[in-house]
Amino acid sequence: MSVPAVDLEALLPRLRCPRSGLPLVRDGETALRSSDGRFVYAIEGGVPDLQRAPERLRLDLPWYEPWDEIASLPLVPRAPLRAPDLPYHLDAHLAAAAGAAGDDRWILEIGCGERLCERYFAPRGFHYVGTDVDRRGIGPHMLADAHNLPIADASFDLYLSLAVYEHLLSPHAAACEAFRVLKPGGIFFGSAAFVYGFHDRASFHHMTHGGLLAVMRSAGFRVERIWPDWLYPHSIAEMGFRGGQGMPWRVATRAFLSAMEWSFARVSSTARRLSGKPPLDLVARRVETAGSLSFIAFKPEHEAIAASGPA
Repeated sequence: MSVPAVDLEALLPRLRCPRSGLPLVRDGETALRSSDGRFVYAIEGGVPDLQRAPERLRLDLPWYEPWDEIASLPLVPRAPLRAPDLPYHLDAHLAAAAGAAGDDRWILEIGCGERLCERYFAPRGFHYVGTDVDRRGIGPHMLADAHNLPIADASFDLYLSLAVYEHLLSPHAAACEAFRVLKPGGIFFGSAAFVYGFHDRASFHHMTHGGLLAVMRSAGFRVERIWPDWLYPHSIAEMGFRGGQGMPWRVATRAFLSAMEWSFARVSSTARRLSGKPPLDLVARRVETAGSLSFIAFKPEHEAIAASGPA
């Protein structure tokens, strides 16, 4: 069931001032202001600029050691939810996290770019809202900083981040903000780079599955699963030989590394079996060397908030 595209009037009750935390109200057609009148934010082309980085990061996170949970963490995806209109970066396994029908749920995408995911979610009954730090193509519904979201507490059902968290200066702060804006039981799902090069102007925190787990668990999330969505023979080939001119080297590198991985896995497993050791854990190997990783996590239904975002 399709829902109408989200406009600023529908979104306004879910916004807050990124400076004071107070509700935002209209100030004519070209601005929003905080309800106490102290702060004003321009609207250009229908897009409010609510982007304000935190002046300081104040993180009070519980200490978390991931060793036991890493050992028991599922490293395979859910069954895929296949669709012909899946946008770039949103594969069938990640789509399954949101489900086939929106049922009037609200989904927030961080780093939405040209809002490609809106074309997938809105026709299925999701109220889709995209944020970013700049405007490309159709642009976001609002300009916003993931470390200090202008979003009211517990106002969204789903939070989506596709290949964004490696670009954030503080993934811990952003994850705390994700926890804050999600309703209890809300879903945080997406992907992040691991074995891949510096890209898209700036990337800072390429994370292993252990790093992703620690970031989300420290923010209060319960992680359902993490899995590889881009194997290293492909990511390394792409990283080393980008653009149209790099295609021949990219194809050759991918084929070579794939063949080497196939032969290594089989030779290693045979050698381990002959020496009385268990075979190579291919599932663990794939996640430990992946170009990027996908994940699904939940805000617990009944637990007290374990961390708060930056003030």
